[in-house]
Amino acid sequence: MLRLNKFLLGLILFTCLVGQANGQDTLSGNYPTLKITAGLHVVKNVVTIKGELNVEPGAKIEFIDPGVLVCEGAVIIKGANKNIEFVGKSKYEGAGLIIKNVDSSNIEIQNAVFKNLQLPLFFDFAWKRNAVNISDNHFINNIGKVSVIQVLNTPFNFNLDSTYVNFKINGNLFSGNNAAIYFEDLKSDHINFEVINNTFVSNNVYGFKNYNISTNIIYGRADQVFSRFTAKIEGNSFASNYLIDNITDTIVHAANFGVYGTDKSFPLKKNYLGSTIAEKIRKTIYDQTLNYNAPKIDFEPFLNQPNVLNPTHIYNVLNIDETELVDTIKIKEPLKGFVVRANNSIDFSKSTLTYSYFKDDSTLKRTDTLLTFDKQPNGNDFKLTITKTANTGKKIGYYNVANILDTRGNYVPDVKVGYISYLNDLRRRRLIADLIKDKKSDDSLKRPPTPVDSLKNIFQKIEAPLKSKFEVGLVTGGAIFLGTVSSSNLFQNVMNMYNGINVNYTIYSNLSASMTIAMFKLSNSDYNSSNNEQIARGMSFSTSMMSISPSINYDFVDNRLYTKARRFRPSIGIGLDLFSFTPTGKYLGKDYPLQPLGTGGQLVDSGKKVYSLMSMGYFLNVKLKYQLNRFNSVGIHFSYHKSVSDYLDDVGPDTYPTAAKLLAKNPTNGDAAVYFSNPTSRPVTPGQVRASPTNPSDKYINFGVFYSRRLFK
Repeated sequence: MLRLNKFLLGLILFTCLVGQANGQDTLSGNYPTLKITAGLHVVKNVVTIKGELNVEPGAKIEFIDPGVLVCEGAVIIKGANKNIEFVGKSKYEGAGLIIKNVDSSNIEIQNAVFKNLQLPLFFDFAWKRNAVNISDNHFINNIGKVSVIQVLNTPFNFNLDSTYVNFKINGNLFSGNNAAIYFEDLKSDHINFEVINNTFVSNNVYGFKNYNISTNIIYGRADQVFSRFTAKIEGNSFASNYLIDNITDTIVHAANFGVYGTDKSFPLKKNYLGSTIAEKIRKTIYDQTLNYNAPKIDFEPFLNQPNVLNPTHIYNVLNIDETELVDTIKIKEPLKGFVVRANNSIDFSKSTLTYSYFKDDSTLKRTDTLLTFDKQPNGNDFKLTITKTANTGKKIGYYNVANILDTRGNYVPDVKVGYISYLNDLRRRRLIADLIKDKKSDDSLKRPPTPVDSLKNIFQKIEAPLKSKFEVGLVTGGAIFLGTVSSSNLFQNVMNMYNGINVNYTIYSNLSASMTIAMFKLSNSDYNSSNNEQIARGMSFSTSMMSISPSINYDFVDNRLYTKARRFRPSIGIGLDLFSFTPTGKYLGKDYPLQPLGTGGQLVDSGKKVYSLMSMGYFLNVKLKYQLNRFNSVGIHFSYHKSVSDYLDDVGPDTYPTAAKLLAKNPTNGDAAVYFSNPTSRPVTPGQVRASPTNPSDKYINFGVFYSRRLFK
């Protein structure tokens, strides 16, 4: 009987597992179109949909790293009461949705939840649709530290396109996320943004100690050019959004909105910005007040409280007597309670209140105590009176109210009281724990982790189309030969004109590749030298050069970003030369190509070969660019080139040939060959080398000015 029961139990478990497996659909590969029905669907890799993606109510899509949905056509996601979910698998979180390609369809994303993802929505370089509507969704607790929504530019067109994208982000809740919403251009000729009645509450943006443009919950660029449409950002609520330091995991600064670019001002009116005091609001935005090169954000008039159309949230916490409760409060003594203020009515019937604190003075041992509390509503204010106390040891901790709903059953973000001070104390305790651990292991204090490239840059590296990264320039200046036939004094050498065309391609934020095609002349004479040996030799030449020179350059300033504060952009690079050359000389008023004459005895010695008129080299270059505006720049350049060939001046490591042999091999131009082999007819010893014993290799420098233009946005 016991064995039978075990068999039946095993059969039941097996049946459940099979049923669960059958109920799970794994998406993979490429689809012409895709309809995702109700039920669980798993994305483990890159899944591309060429046409329409349609997600039906009741669908749950789980993303497992590196899972991502790449959408190249229409996107129709319409849930009911947030019954469509896009979630990342815990500890193996995938990315989200990438919108790319140009298509004449629409994007509709409504009543869905995006949770625990690395990058929920990414509108890739050169994407385009007729319209985008992202409304009534929840973007909550997404773990990625790059962007929650990132919108890059549509294809750029010099001729103003009559078509444009209406891009709406309305009525969404953004809470508990670790990154910002980024718009490449808040002012644009091709995208008309509308960001209305959203709630941005209790989000963290990760960066470092310095508060800047990108460490705000919303940030983007606003330029004077290409600004047919200015983003309309109104009726939103911003509360308890902070910059978090990557190294210490502590809260640094309140961070709502940041803007950069060449425009003088940007409107941010009729929003609730976390306070009713203008000076406090000003500290939560990054604009011209902190960086004189940025636009000024015009945020007045502002709302004194969020409106009822915003997703329900608690936007203010007060002491129980309704006086101000500062967000940096350090809680050691138990609170009697506090008052929470919301924009809509709230249901606390299923809510829990916990107090978390450390057991002692230095360790990381924590106690989480479930408290009881009474709820006393007063309109949209609720007095929460604590009826069970905790923390009798007076240790620093924080209160957390969770499982809050509004009266329509919608999710309401948690409320934390004392959390900033708690994080600071947690950081202190971690340092103590590390010191104790290091002391035991006799190791030095561990260094903070080296910052790595962000997911944002990685996506841009992989997905950016070529044309958005190209820059074309005209180069001019001088060229000076520094090889065998030259003076050690740079200014005693002949300078010739140098002209070229340069194409630059941005690889990463501080790395670029260049290709320069140039035509120039190199010429010189031994008589320009102060070396008696060279003067006695009396060689001279002129050669026409055509070179193709690829290079890799390190740019000391982010080459994708234009700001007035960083107009000067120095760079260094290394590269290769592939060039053709034709050394010539003048004899009795006539120009002769020197290579066919075999002036170094190449034709008379069976062991030698005539040198090639194609060769290679390598070089080091330095540039200083001055950015006139986003698209145009000028600058100066200098490059030092070393040739593999020693015959740019026709004078290589060859011994002087005898005149009789040269005459025999050159019946037509024998006199010229004899002259160019030894112009001064100086006596030479057998085996004497024509090249300079102190400077045998061929080198040259190019320098001058350039103009460049970035052709595409």
